[in-house]
Amino acid sequence: MKKSLIFIASLLFMLTSCKEGSADKTERSGEPDVYNVEDDDAKMNQAIIDAKNSIDEFKEALASENPDHSFFTIKQKFDADGGAEHIWVGDIQLIDDDFMGIIANEPMYTNQVQLGDTITVNRANISDWMYYEEGKVVGGFTIRAIRDGLSPEEQAQFDAENGLIFK
Repeated sequence: MKKSLIFIASLLFMLTSCKEGSADKTERSGEPDVYNVEDDDAKMNQAIIDAKNSIDEFKEALASENPDHSFFTIKQKFDADGGAEHIWVGDIQLIDDDFMGIIANEPMYTNQVQLGDTITVNRANISDWMYYEEGKVVGGFTIRAIRDGLSPEEQAQFDAENGLIFK
């Protein structure tokens, strides 16, 4: 089970790193794809608002230590040339009232962090969160926004490639 979660996690990161400021997908050989989203993309901005407004649900699930919950991760916005880059932070822990974790994507546009850095999550810059509950994604608002913007053929490919099941 853990091996499959790591595989799914790798696919998730490939599909959901984001950069504001342009409007297409950047493919990188051996690295996660980056979906470039315009700053004024209404669906993505609403997804970020929904994630911020529901962060207490994530915090409660993390604190619950429920054995059916796993793979807690938060996406945080970092400044980058010409915009911002949203990067997943994995291995989330709740320390006092702060989220701490490890940068889980190789940054493409920002030099504020590097893959593997341990950081305290800046709550003001949270752009998404997710975890698995019995193998299904809870949260993942920006992932859903990206998927919803794909054509039916691209959605089918997206689903086949990543195997994510949304709750």
